[in-house]
Amino acid sequence: MIQRLLTIPLLLSSFVLPAQNDVKDRVAQALRTGNARELAQQFIANVDLTVPGTSDIFSKAQAEQILRKFFDEHEPRELTLEHEGVSKMGDRYYIGRMKTTKGEFRVTFFLKRNGDVFQVKQLRIETGKGDL
Repeated sequence: MIQRLLTIPLLLSSFVLPAQNDVKDRVAQALRTGNARELAQQFIANVDLTVPGTSDIFSKAQAEQILRKFFDEHEPRELTLEHEGVSKMGDRYYIGRMKTTKGEFRVTFFLKRNGDVFQVKQLRIETGKGDL
């Protein structure tokens, strides 16, 4: 009986981790390619977004437009995720570096579980942060 109870969390995590990784991979790919539309599809309804010159809570549509403008001005060349973890709130976070045509940026995004899916609740693209 105890063995069965111990296997339940393992079974549940086998369903949660792939879903979380799928979202992480979609976000990373959208950042690598500068695809604002695909990136915005991964957001919660109102996302905490920071890009150079702008930082606030935005709707998905607003965030998509802001990101489209950013990607038009800073075409991504490469994204490397260098660190990941779990916040005190239980959200997964990922930190990396994005190289663009106009320099390098530190990228941080948080995934929040929303029902049975994971979504981005915060995305930060910041300059001058070499400390990962």
